[in-house]
Amino acid sequence: DAITFTAGRRVTVGFTPRASDRWTVGGVKARSLPAGRLDGRSMRKQGAPRDGIDSNPPSRVAVDQAVVDPADVIEAQPTVASSPGAGPTFAPQARVDPGALKREVFGFLPYWQLNSSSLRIQYDKISTIAYFGVGADAKGNLIKRNTDGSVTTGWSGWTSSRMTSVINAAHATGTRVVLTVQSFAWNTSGKARQKSLLSSPTARDTLARQIAAAVRDRGADGVNLDFEPLVTGMEGEFVALIKSIRARLDAIARGYQITFDTTGFIGNYPIESATSNGADAIFIMGYDYRGASSSPVGSVAPLARSGYDIRDTVAAYAARVSPSKLILGVPYYGRAWSTDTNLVHAKNISGTKYGASAAVTYVNSLPFFTDHGKRYETTEQVAWTVYRRENCTSTYGCVNPYRQIYIDDARTLGKKYDLVNRYGLRGAGIWALGYDGTRPELWDAIAAKFITDTVPPTITGGSVSTSAFSPNGDGVLDTTTVRMTAAGLIRWGYRIQAAEGTVLGPNLRSGTVTGKSPALTWNGLDATGGRV
Repeated sequence: DAITFTAGRRVTVGFTPRASDRWTVGGVKARSLPAGRLDGRSMRKQGAPRDGIDSNPPSRVAVDQAVVDPADVIEAQPTVASSPGAGPTFAPQARVDPGALKREVFGFLPYWQLNSSSLRIQYDKISTIAYFGVGADAKGNLIKRNTDGSVTTGWSGWTSSRMTSVINAAHATGTRVVLTVQSFAWNTSGKARQKSLLSSPTARDTLARQIAAAVRDRGADGVNLDFEPLVTGMEGEFVALIKSIRARLDAIARGYQITFDTTGFIGNYPIESATSNGADAIFIMGYDYRGASSSPVGSVAPLARSGYDIRDTVAAYAARVSPSKLILGVPYYGRAWSTDTNLVHAKNISGTKYGASAAVTYVNSLPFFTDHGKRYETTEQVAWTVYRRENCTSTYGCVNPYRQIYIDDARTLGKKYDLVNRYGLRGAGIWALGYDGTRPELWDAIAAKFITDTVPPTITGGSVSTSAFSPNGDGVLDTTTVRMTAAGLIRWGYRIQAAEGTVLGPNLRSGTVTGKSPALTWNGLDATGGRV
């Protein structure tokens, strides 16, 4: 994608952890981190031809995007149409209560969503935003320049005014922002590039230094490594890279976050060694269990089925590393297929004649559910719909096959979040922020599962300052104070009612107090200010 981003100012708001941020990061309790050192224009000069800033100038190989099946590409254009000067719109934020997020919520923000006028980030419901992303070349350089010398889209977005706004707003609400660095090895050239990078101590150190500089200069809070898949035989070298990055970040300050991404199948990822040698957590990509050619059709992230599913994935990872190191990623997208019937899990007939399979974002799926109705498959836990769609080609003429869409909504995502809570995982993750448009219901699902406290509190004590008082304004026993100590909830409602024998009378006054040691002092006035 050729997206033009305006260079941003320096990030002026440093990260300050929330009171509820209980996860260790870099082996220490969450702590404040510095704001940015450089503005976007200065960072873009790094790696420019003959500018002398980088001791290891990036190669001029354009590798700043994944190599994927065209059918797997989610169309970006509808969501990035905005005026060049427009910035993202952010939903008003509520004040974050202590203990609000009980789990980490880790969301990827792709560069193609950064420009979107419909981007909504509810910062009180997310703990880490991972900007996606910037590639790494075979020599360990971050890819900042294209072959023609222009700034790559990934680096342009990272250093943009849009990103400055995101980082400042995130930090003001206690949300981290990290840089995703990617090295894809899905084809021969990608494998060779990743192997060259990982097998060279010099290249690993170069990448560690450049990551630390990109994080420090931007005022960000860590890095996410997206090495997928990991080249066979490079397990030890991958761990060595993580150790090197940890050392470079720790030299700036303790408390920077390092995570890495893995597929639903663990494969050859060295998850034990990586998490014991510098990585704080693993982002499990809990999606793409089905692709364009899968048959029968169904969920791209099935919670349960006869084959390998999300439950199997979580069980496999939790058997090898502590659940506190695991973040289960969920998809804010699904897939559409052409099918032979209108029955659930029909045969896939996608192709030239009947129409290719395509990925579809949550927000773009909603009109189809409105027009054709929403159904639920309760084993895989996925929403789906079916309809007819004409497909015309010069070879086959016009045909009218069935078309089926399967995608997660708030209800089915909630089932995956239940699994996160049941296993006690570190948290949940999102691919990708912005795929829900301006809709609030997926944020509400996060709140329902990771913020709303449904466990009854344990009350450990209580007292009243005086059981009899006379609130007549003479300065003697005009008030009484009730105190309580409890474990669990932090927001309490109270009601004051008259007792008539054993029957409670009308409500005289009500309100809320907060804290695990709530106290209420009453002066004898009712809700209108009159004396009782």
